[in-house]
Parts: sequence; structure tokens; C-alpha cells
Amino acid sequence: MKQKIKQAVQEAYTTMYSSLNDEQIYAAVLVTDGDCGSLYLTIGTEKSLIEIGQNYEDDPENYRFLKDEYLHYDETDMLEKISRELLDTILHIEDEEFVKHKEMLHQAMSDTMYELKQEGIINESIFVFISVTDDDEDEILELTSAKRCNPNHPLLPAFIRNWQY
Repeated sequence: MKQKIKQAVQEAYTTMYSSLNDEQIYAAVLVTDGDCGSLYLTIGTEKSLIEIGQNYEDDPENYRFLKDEYLHYDETDMLEKISRELLDTILHIEDEEFVKHKEMLHQAMSDTMYELKQEGIINESIFVFISVTDDDEDEILELTSAKRCNPNHPLLPAFIRNWQY
């Protein structure tokens, strides 16, 4: 499953990167939900960050790391297929198996983002992390993956401070 996820994320990222070549991408986030039944990639750009700030009549920097505010999402078939597989899996497993499934998915997501960055598929200037919607583990996942994937990135201190408020 990990290799499928990596291949799908690589395809989604490459497609999105090509379509956003006139915008400065600053972040890419791989996201699942609390039930681990879906997977999507979202990208933040400097242009969309300014737009978000204008929409909220607020300082755009307040939204730099809020994945739910990013305006660009993948629309590739591969991640959609993986989401269907994940959903099918959680519909047919017992509660005790779910914990293993969740750990496997979170690890595969983290490994994927780390490896794509290490391999240069995702440029070193782009801040990457993984996240989960509607789950109390979002802080742990985001901080752990951000530190792993971006150990020397200039945005890392601001990202960490973002969680301290």
C-alpha cells in the first residue's frame, strides 16, 4: 500500500506543480481523515495566501499553515482510487485491526512525503507535512512529520510556534 500511496502522491504533486507553475508554492500537505478512509494532497501558494488574507480581511500569515484554507487540491484518479481502497478497508475490519491500519497509513503518509522530498521530486524549498482532519492526533502528526521532512527549513520555527498558541 505504501508504494501505491507514494506513486499516487507523486503523480498528484507533479500534476499540481505543473498547473501552478506561475505561482510560488510554499507548502504541500498529505491529509487523511480520522477514520483513515480517504487521502488527498493540498498545496498552499503565496498567491492564494494573499487571497485568503483579503477574504478574511486579516494578516495572511495567520493562515500560512492552515491546510483547510489552502485553495489547491489534487484531482487525480490515483489518490481517488486509494481513498476508495482505504474506505473499503475500514468498512471491513474489526476495531482492533483499525489501530494497526491507522498506524500503517500514518507511517506510509510520513514516509511518502519524506522520500519525495529526499528524492527531489518535491523541491527542498517547499514545506511539507502530513495531517488528519477531525482527529485529536493532528498536532502530533503535523509536528512530527514537519520536523522529519523539513529539519532545516526556514519555516519550521514558525510552524512549531503556530501550534504553541
